[in-house]
Amino acid sequence: MLGVLLLFFSTVSISTSSIINFIPFPLSGQRINTEKITNGENFPASRPAVPIQKDKEEFTGSSTAVSAIVVDSNTKTILYNKNKGEVRPLASISKLMSAMVLLDQPINWASTTVIADSDYDGSDHNVDVGEKFTLEDLWHVALIGSSNTAIRALVRAAGFTTDDFAKKMNEKAKDLRLYSARFVEPTGLSDQNMANVYDTAKLLIDALKFDKIYKTVQIGEYYAHPLNGSKPKTIWSTNWLLTNWVPNDFKVQDIAGKTGYITDSGYNFAVDLTNDKKHTITVVVLGTASNEQRFSEARDLADWTFSHYLWPDDIGYKNLTE
Repeated sequence: MLGVLLLFFSTVSISTSSIINFIPFPLSGQRINTEKITNGENFPASRPAVPIQKDKEEFTGSSTAVSAIVVDSNTKTILYNKNKGEVRPLASISKLMSAMVLLDQPINWASTTVIADSDYDGSDHNVDVGEKFTLEDLWHVALIGSSNTAIRALVRAAGFTTDDFAKKMNEKAKDLRLYSARFVEPTGLSDQNMANVYDTAKLLIDALKFDKIYKTVQIGEYYAHPLNGSKPKTIWSTNWLLTNWVPNDFKVQDIAGKTGYITDSGYNFAVDLTNDKKHTITVVVLGTASNEQRFSEARDLADWTFSHYLWPDDIGYKNLTE
């Protein structure tokens, strides 16, 4: 029987063309116009991911500042500005740049130094010549109490002359694309430490990316411990929104900023503020008329912005984009 079957199959031939005609291969679909796809015509319209003003209301609050700005901290979108291109003295806001440059160095923050005559600015009530501090203590005194003496001591302890450190500050400004910013020394006492209000906002945003800076400028009250002294020294923050000496509705953990003042600058203030929806804005006022007004004007600008802008995750935002 096996032989009969083999004989049968050997006499049968199968046409490959019949196989091809028999198997139902899928038909190709219609060609897609790839030119339209690459031009984006078939994609849905993109929506902006930036805050949008929901009305036509303008800010009508007090504004003694020579220049001021409100920026969305996430996208750096300008939400309000007054004379944003004018370059002005930064005063102690300069210490934000000094702090970033110091953090670029291999500093042992547990090491110590003695305040030298060359460090002392002549009017500092936070530290005195001859006192010995850890560099960690001086870091806090410099950023919380805005001590010029402390920042000078840190620069010296890090091994820099004033000129060499200013060169590092300017290199850092260039790297961060702060094109209007320039520095000649680390404290802000010189009126030649300058920037416009928009670059000042970007300076604060970049500085607060450093956790050590962010956590320090959120401290309202600090105790510095001179190692050769009998008792600690109380250091109060110069940021009166943080201490609530200028009343405001922001939580302490949602306030992070730096002040500055010399005669040529007027009263300066740069601050990040976050509302209860976790939206963060950066407010900068340069050249206000008084110490208290820099805080009240920054607060009022923030309140106005949060009241008149919607963010992408806010109810009603979608309606503004259609």
